[in-house]
Amino acid sequence: MSKGTLYYNGGVKSTSANYHVDGELLILEYDDGQKVERLHSELNIKPKLGQLHREILIADIGLLVCPPTPAFDQWLDRTDGTLVFDMESKKRWVLASIVLVPLLIYGLFAHLLPFTAIHLAEYVPAPIKQAASQQTLAALDYALLSESELSKKQQDTISQSFREIIRQIETDELSINVQFRSSEEIGPNAFALPDGTIVFTDQIIELMDYDQQLLDAILLHEIGHVKHNHSMRMVAESMFATMAITYFFGDLSGAIEAFFGIGTTVVQNSFSQAHEWEADNFALSHLSHVNRSPEDFAQAMEKLATILGDTESEQSWLSSHPMIRARIENAENYTEKD
Repeated sequence: MSKGTLYYNGGVKSTSANYHVDGELLILEYDDGQKVERLHSELNIKPKLGQLHREILIADIGLLVCPPTPAFDQWLDRTDGTLVFDMESKKRWVLASIVLVPLLIYGLFAHLLPFTAIHLAEYVPAPIKQAASQQTLAALDYALLSESELSKKQQDTISQSFREIIRQIETDELSINVQFRSSEEIGPNAFALPDGTIVFTDQIIELMDYDQQLLDAILLHEIGHVKHNHSMRMVAESMFATMAITYFFGDLSGAIEAFFGIGTTVVQNSFSQAHEWEADNFALSHLSHVNRSPEDFAQAMEKLATILGDTESEQSWLSSHPMIRARIENAENYTEKD
């Protein structure tokens, strides 16, 4: 006869209880002489973890907590030892896990999640992309964007060059629709939505000094985002990353919940940076096809760097974009290759 502690359901009340096993039965005996019998199949047995006390949930009574013994462990687990316990008990498995677990997590976030997101994004129907884009643009128009202050002639001139670029790079499977907006809050920027809508702010056009070659380079970058389905991929990657981080670390204390927020941001930003590099390289590889040069892209980045100045974070892992200087060097090196 062994002794454990029984915690009753629905409260903090507990009592000591003697217990033993007889074949398939677990028999509890209270101090007042009352006995309770339950079949092994009726018990919810928590996995063995090192030398911690065993926990057996008895559905209509409560939780029995008792010290581990080899004989009782064998009865509970119906084996000479669980796989988890065996691995935890052997130094070689502990040492191997120190190496393999970080590699597994790295492989998950660096390769498996992006791979899964790429293929999942391909199956998002066009009507969903269109609806998401319309709602996003409507929300931005309401909160941050206003009508473009460029003259109709300026818009027509820029749009004419854009249409020629779009025609030359064979985007038949894409529906590219360039729009102009003004936004002091967003500032110099261009962004692409899932359905192929690309928005240029007046501020980025002014920053580029209305230089059509630089604007064309930026357009190709945004087309790269549409071509590679980055918006939908980002949604999938963010969702999977949050689920994975919660799965691996979600049972830890709430004291480090803030860390999870940072961790999720870092992971998502790493995906975003990868998308930016992919869009950059799409633009660089197509510039020569439209009578433009990678140097045009480098110059556009140089102008963008003038407004970033010292505000660009040295901690690139906290940024959603690659370091601007690295992007300029990438464009310049691409020029040298050509």
